Amino acid sequence: MNSTANRVFALKRIVPAPLRNVLRPYWNRMASSPSEGERRAQEIAEVGPAQRWEGLQQGEIDYWDEMLGSIRMNPKRPLQPYLMNLIDAPLGSRLELLDVGAGPMTFLGHKWQGREIYITALDPNASEYDRLLAKHELDPPCRTTVGYVEDLSAFVQMSSFDLVHARNCIDHSKDPLKAIDQMVCAAKPGCCVFLNHWISEGRRNEYSGPHQWNLFPQDGRFFVDGPGMRPVDIGEMLKGRADVTIGSSPHGAEWFAVTIRRRA
Repeated sequence: MNSTANRVFALKRIVPAPLRNVLRPYWNRMASSPSEGERRAQEIAEVGPAQRWEGLQQGEIDYWDEMLGSIRMNPKRPLQPYLMNLIDAPLGSRLELLDVGAGPMTFLGHKWQGREIYITALDPNASEYDRLLAKHELDPPCRTTVGYVEDLSAFVQMSSFDLVHARNCIDHSKDPLKAIDQMVCAAKPGCCVFLNHWISEGRRNEYSGPHQWNLFPQDGRFFVDGPGMRPVDIGEMLKGRADVTIGSSPHGAEWFAVTIRRRA
């Protein structure tokens, strides 16, 4: 039963019997019609996420245009403790961190006592974000540059990062399987990829805007799926190359976190 049919069923339970007979032909048509979310899912399956991706980017830019008006930067903000715990960094270390889908400014903190942190922040819309930053008179300590997560090897050196980070962005990508594979390749052997995302954001948003994919935990495993696609077990996809661990997200129960440690 689709979501429209569910709503019709609920209405039938509260509408008086005489009125039901009048409304029945209309209800039958409604119940057999796909919802907006179902129509979008069908379009994604037929057209393909990569083909639709370009036309969805203005919504991302408009979102950040609105958000930047209220953002305040703190260049001395420390690296998040849950990320520190993933990095083997004795005092005096020089750390290279990669943040993909970073938006106009990275979410990562910039400081860690006794260590030097260098952040590379990438986003496909970086040029547009430069324009927005100028509009809002913001100058972030780490400027985002153009880069596509599905093709990281064209933008950064592989096997060179102490941590690769993605927050609420892989479900917006053209191809999350390529994205995850490239992120693992960008991490140094023995180092981690950290993914922090809403659970099944495509389904949660009825595939509106850039939300074409679902990342979700199930039975302790990490899966990716989308319209017209069977769920892919990322642990199996990376078998022999990396170890995948599911955890809770610092953002609450509707999110989840995945740590992927590349094997040495």
